[in-house]
Amino acid sequence: MKLPLKYKILVMLCYFIGTLAFGQESPVDSPTPLDSADTVTDENSFFPLPVVYYTPESGLFFGASLLYNFYIDRKRPINASQMQLAAGYTTKDQLLIFIPFQLFWNKNKWRSTGELGFYNYAYPFYGVGNNNDQDISITYRALFPRVRIFYLKEVQPNLYVGLRYWFENYDIIQWEDNGNFIQNEVEGAAYNRTSGIGPALIYDTRDGIYYPTKGHFLESYIEINNTYTGSTHNYGAISFDYAYYYPLTNKTVIAGNAFSLSNFGTVPFNRLAQLGGNKKMRGYFQGFFQDKKLLLGQLEIRQELFWRLGVVGFGSVGQVADQFKEFGMDRWNYAGGAGLRFRFDMKKKINVRLDYAVGKNSSGFYISFNEAF
Repeated sequence: MKLPLKYKILVMLCYFIGTLAFGQESPVDSPTPLDSADTVTDENSFFPLPVVYYTPESGLFFGASLLYNFYIDRKRPINASQMQLAAGYTTKDQLLIFIPFQLFWNKNKWRSTGELGFYNYAYPFYGVGNNNDQDISITYRALFPRVRIFYLKEVQPNLYVGLRYWFENYDIIQWEDNGNFIQNEVEGAAYNRTSGIGPALIYDTRDGIYYPTKGHFLESYIEINNTYTGSTHNYGAISFDYAYYYPLTNKTVIAGNAFSLSNFGTVPFNRLAQLGGNKKMRGYFQGFFQDKKLLLGQLEIRQELFWRLGVVGFGSVGQVADQFKEFGMDRWNYAGGAGLRFRFDMKKKINVRLDYAVGKNSSGFYISFNEAF
């Protein structure tokens, strides 16, 4: 998605105004004293961030995001829990509200991650496949709530097992005039409901949740959608998401990410495996490449500079296919870019990231909390 230069400048100004205005409220850099060896006394923290951007589908977007970091209990070891409230409105009468969260309690033996959200938004649909054209798309408007929850317990050191649940009531309320044929050719293009549940596991040896410098992270799940679980379509999904972090120096980290998602059965078009967005192959609009199955690899070099600032460089390769046998070495799509980091919470190592990425005849500009992976 190409962003007019004047809007890129506007986004950058809002970003730096937000960080300068609110960044000084972050905790100081000195170590936090402890009441005892078992109790965390680190303060909770808030960080607000204004967000402004432009896309042809949404028009000019005005929004705000508030990040809250806190502790459910204070017995060590304990990770800081995190909730983010983000909301925005566009000049084309679109609304989005979402609350992603990560919760930890009982000395990190229990954890829950996920998102609550409500959307009335317009999305470009580029079709299904691995070789879509940036200039050929159809816009549709969808109205839907979303619930996504992982709920896991530690069963062995660093190994968590539990359940994952996903719910969306996806009501497509408008297609562009030339998109009427889509409703007859694409599965679930008028309405679909997802209500999927299944087993999940996480293996986590990272030295930090929000800015790891070493260790492994694996998240995997099986999602089962059926009329018995409340879905309008019968299908399943298997996901593997692995990341590895290696410190080159005390201020330089190499991070790698391998991700696969495989769907089986009759999958609604909006739940196909998707490349793009602000985490999985930056540089393309989310869903620019989509099909039943997906492979993705990402590599990122993260460099801390001075004060609270850092820079990153990253690249990614990915492809989608209807069947496993279609994957091939000549089907990879590429993207890469660079970004700035502002660390507003020095103790918990929580960053605001500002990334610009370029793909084939496509680009993306991203402002977000935390790293992409």
